[in-house]
Amino acid sequence: MELDFWQQRWLHGETGFHQPHINPWLDYYYGAKGPPAHRRGELRIFVPLCGKTADMAWLVQNGFGVVGVECSSIAVNDFFREQGLRYRVRKSDRFDRYIGDRIEILHGDFFELQQHDLGEVSDVFDRASLIALPPAMRVEYVRKLDTLLTAGTRTLLVTLSYPQSQMDGPPFSVDEAEVTRLYGENYRIEKLGEKDTLSQEPRFSQRGLTALTETAYRLTLEKSVRDL
Repeated sequence: MELDFWQQRWLHGETGFHQPHINPWLDYYYGAKGPPAHRRGELRIFVPLCGKTADMAWLVQNGFGVVGVECSSIAVNDFFREQGLRYRVRKSDRFDRYIGDRIEILHGDFFELQQHDLGEVSDVFDRASLIALPPAMRVEYVRKLDTLLTAGTRTLLVTLSYPQSQMDGPPFSVDEAEVTRLYGENYRIEKLGEKDTLSQEPRFSQRGLTALTETAYRLTLEKSVRDL
């Protein structure tokens, strides 16, 4: 899952992983049951490996600040064009920073991201980042996040789990036991809920899956390597 893999997927339009609709867990967590409208401007939400997800536009429209990171310039440009958002570009050595109203997307390699590139964030929204990575890279991904975040940062993590032998990822199967292995040392983990989604995802049935469960977690960082 090197950068070239994802860049080629975007270049050739092989983006079945992109979901045009808003993830229901986002509305559940940040919508009516989330922060009151007058406090939303205080929150800055990080969306790693963001692609062109419309979830970012939903967050901006509902008053939140957003910062994403994405390796494909096609995805970044498509996002602003499809959402009708104006932006300017500020170039640097590692990242091109696309800056709009209450939203920034850094075009570059997530694994080269430094805290000063990202700035302070209050939350992370991971709908399809962790599950996009094979096992070894998932460990590296979580370790990298730990260098970027401060204690108290909240993460809304959405995973998929299925019999991994039935389908090659991405997306990869990440079950509850693995979430605990990856995050249990430094995070408080709360399971928000799960649902059977196979009937809503016919493309996975066509790939041979007999079961598919989507699970949402709230993770709260209790020990940050930045604070040691």
